[in-house]
Amino acid sequence: MTADAATAAVGLRRRDLFAAEVTKIVTHPVTWLAIAATLVLNTGLDAAAATDAVRIGAGDGAVALSELGGVLMAPVYVFVLVAVFAAGSEYHNGQLRVTFTAVPDRLRLYAAKLAALLAVTVPAAVAVVTPGRLALLLGEASTPDIAVELLRWYAVYVVLPVIGFGLAIVTRNVVAPPTLLVLAPVLVATGVFQVPEVIRLLPHEASLSLVGTPAYSVTELHPGAAAAVLAGWGVLAAAAGGYCLFRRDA
Repeated sequence: MTADAATAAVGLRRRDLFAAEVTKIVTHPVTWLAIAATLVLNTGLDAAAATDAVRIGAGDGAVALSELGGVLMAPVYVFVLVAVFAAGSEYHNGQLRVTFTAVPDRLRLYAAKLAALLAVTVPAAVAVVTPGRLALLLGEASTPDIAVELLRWYAVYVVLPVIGFGLAIVTRNVVAPPTLLVLAPVLVATGVFQVPEVIRLLPHEASLSLVGTPAYSVTELHPGAAAAVLAGWGVLAAAAGGYCLFRRDA
């Protein structure tokens, strides 16, 4: 085989591997259920927030739904299930061993998995976020402000699934990652965990700061710092998942 033919064959195998990983994700029923549920929840919550008729609390302490970032962001944890099941479901019934047999090069395999995840979640994030956000923002903000707002929400909906993806590989199941991601903000909201210096660095709190609705003033980060913290969590989770795939899983 000539050098050009060998290069073409490698390129083809990479495309086939990427296509296979995308197929695994889009053919999993949880993928479409999670995307549909997230779209419905986002659109419903944002539409309710746009009317300013829904308030949480009582008397003078009632707060408009549009100001409660934690509530409006809740659907992202349903969306995270797309990534969690993409990674964690392969640990059942020995499916991952079959994958390793077919693709012994784990670096290429992991790169294809991450690329496939982003290929699915990026357009899906745009689809599930845009309708509701536009319903909430149109008439209240200028076009540039709307664009920035959308980009911030897209970032949250892209990075949190990457974190869930890495956690699913580390824990080798589909239950622990969403539990861990949801448990942290619950502990913060209930006052069980009260260390502002640490809380502001958690993925959920950084996400709230990034979209401009921090839960508490003491945990608020500048949007740029929040983006850096969130990106750091994504890189850390992806690296941890990659390490476990390379070194631990057989």
